[in-house]
Amino acid sequence: MHTIMSIFKSFLALISVCALAGSCVYDYEPKDARVQGLGKPLVVIDGDIIVGGITRVKVGLTQSLTEEEEVVPLGASVWVEGETGEVLSGRMVDDGMNEFEVDTRDLGLQGRYRLGVSIPGRGEYLSAYKSVLVSPPIDSITYSVADDRSYARIEVTTHNDEAYTRDNNTGGALYCKWEYSEDWESDAVYPAELEFDTKSGTMSKLGLQESLEKKYCYSKAESSGTYIANTEKLSGAVIYKSVVNDIPNTDTRLMGLYAIMVYQTALDKEGYIYWENIKKNTSGTGGLFGPQPSEVRGNLESATHPGESVIGYVNVSTVSQKRVFIDWNGEKIYSTECKEELVPEFAPTQKPDEIPKHLWPAYYTQGYRPVRFDGEKRDEAYWALEKCTDCRVYSNSTRPDFWPR
Repeated sequence: MHTIMSIFKSFLALISVCALAGSCVYDYEPKDARVQGLGKPLVVIDGDIIVGGITRVKVGLTQSLTEEEEVVPLGASVWVEGETGEVLSGRMVDDGMNEFEVDTRDLGLQGRYRLGVSIPGRGEYLSAYKSVLVSPPIDSITYSVADDRSYARIEVTTHNDEAYTRDNNTGGALYCKWEYSEDWESDAVYPAELEFDTKSGTMSKLGLQESLEKKYCYSKAESSGTYIANTEKLSGAVIYKSVVNDIPNTDTRLMGLYAIMVYQTALDKEGYIYWENIKKNTSGTGGLFGPQPSEVRGNLESATHPGESVIGYVNVSTVSQKRVFIDWNGEKIYSTECKEELVPEFAPTQKPDEIPKHLWPAYYTQGYRPVRFDGEKRDEAYWALEKCTDCRVYSNSTRPDFWPR
């Protein structure tokens, strides 16, 4: 779950900044008496009902800007219900993390569904019943490299087909939202062949297994931003190369083989406007659970306390997905700050009776690790920062099951 920060407190922070700058445009007055008077954090519910797949929901409370990031166990329960009465209960994915899954693979396309969430001490929250939107296929996932090679860009193309127009009541316009998961090789820049024993002050060769574990690693991540597009103002019915990720050339994603799985859902215009506002309000703040400078109303309401502000919008859609692999080795775009430094075991002495200083322990203490000897010499070795010699510092050596090599 992303950082959960207080939307209400962020308003105060924004007002304070305006006051310091001497240029406030307007004051914010919370309309919800519970927020205004009691200072309770707002409930945040993030997730869509995925018809034909698994529905994933995150539940949280907003936090103050001055509070450290913390996930507070809420003891919540989550379910999906149909307008005709069927109810599907969710299960908690990770204890205490407020993340849930509901098996909605067997829901019918012709039904209308809503999400329900119950939080002890806060009450019950329900989204509006919505018809199922059918996502068209993803046509392609492509990439481009900036002219100055400072970043690479991942792009998605899809189109408004006849089935989408027939099944979705959107006036012919296509509204899409994307999320993604990434996996990539994040190998050590300078694979370590040596290890230094701080107790004895001696250098030795690494065993083959440990050397491989330090050299080859894999990383993974999930999208945290808001990625949406539509064809409303376009002459055609194609969303062409909509950007879902910009990767700077210093990112390990660009080291070698990279995989991205893109998940596409369809939105109606109401949902699109909601996420458009979220995108505007969370620019640079870290996503839905980050601080936001203006209140965005979704389609969730409290059944226990009518009028209570709730953050979130629950869409009902099928999902289209596509994975591609990109081998960045051919592009040679990755730029590393890692450097090797040749370090003698002992510092040169100025006087015949001077005791030479042992340099290797000092380098080790400063966060450097040995890489390799200088040829046949055993009194000189190349050193680099640990993160440059051992990929496990920022990743792990477990290869994804689907990895091709």
